[in-house]
Amino acid sequence: MKTKRSLFVKFLLGLFILLILSSGVVLYLYKSNALEIAEETTLQITDSDNVESLSTKLGETCGLKYPGVFKLVAKRMNLEPSMKNGRYHLKPNMTIIDVVRVFREGKNRTVNITINGNNDNFGLSMKYVGEKLEPDIEAFTALYYDSSFIASLGFNHATVPALPIPDTYNFYWHTSSQEFFLRLKKEYDKYWNNTRLEKAKQCGLTPVEVATLASIVCKETNKTDEMPMVAGMYLNRLKIGMPLQADPTIKFALREPGLKRILNIHLNVVSLYNTYSNKGLPPGPICVPSKQATEAVLNYAQHNYIFMCAKEDFSGYHNFAATYAAHLKNAHLYQKALDQNGIK
Repeated sequence: MKTKRSLFVKFLLGLFILLILSSGVVLYLYKSNALEIAEETTLQITDSDNVESLSTKLGETCGLKYPGVFKLVAKRMNLEPSMKNGRYHLKPNMTIIDVVRVFREGKNRTVNITINGNNDNFGLSMKYVGEKLEPDIEAFTALYYDSSFIASLGFNHATVPALPIPDTYNFYWHTSSQEFFLRLKKEYDKYWNNTRLEKAKQCGLTPVEVATLASIVCKETNKTDEMPMVAGMYLNRLKIGMPLQADPTIKFALREPGLKRILNIHLNVVSLYNTYSNKGLPPGPICVPSKQATEAVLNYAQHNYIFMCAKEDFSGYHNFAATYAAHLKNAHLYQKALDQNGIK
């Protein structure tokens, strides 16, 4: 009797020790590093992935140490119904629970997209965006040239460069091409608040017209402190019905952004963007205007100048004039400097 009791006690004791050891092993597996990576790693999953294939990818990409435990924890945490395609951050020192949570909570890899001002061709930026986000380049390009979709945003092919507000934006990697453009429209509406809309109204311009003029200002000078002066000069021309006569629009019409010297022959180009032969603003922006240029138009300098000419010292600044006679003197100085430096 005593022997049976002794065996039973030993059995219970052994079972207890086994449970403690098992709990300790499981606790160790749950709390120890699950991945053999020394730095942050990105892993991509698709709609066709499941826990099994994810375990395999983690093993191949991140050196998953305990695939069996991972699958057990994933099942208990109901991971599979929550899995979404995308890129995910995986960091060193993550436990198995940490890894499962990354995928269960949809902590997708995000991407920063920078939209620069003074961008000559927003359409070409679709290549850059397509390389950064999951949809291919063709998806973004096709939507950019989809006149119906662009019209639904309130723009057309000529005015769409006014849509993006230059900044750095954070997107989920799997953002669709449509979601991308809708985000730009959201940021556009946010930027054009009541204060800016009222300033545009005081200038006698719509937001798109402000962007159009700002794109010219942006191309005329890279000196932000001079931009309000340039904007004021062009607004003065608009008010008196004088052609803008903006050289950057000629370069745009000719598709020669690198042209250094505008000659009379260039002014004969037949285009709605030829602001020498057409009064008023061109059909749309000639580039994505910088924020500084847009703000310069909205907060333009008030003066009586209607002429400007690049300074003969090639500093990037301009000489301004209120009369044509004064302008001719400034132009002569600049043309002489061009000749002396062999600039054709």
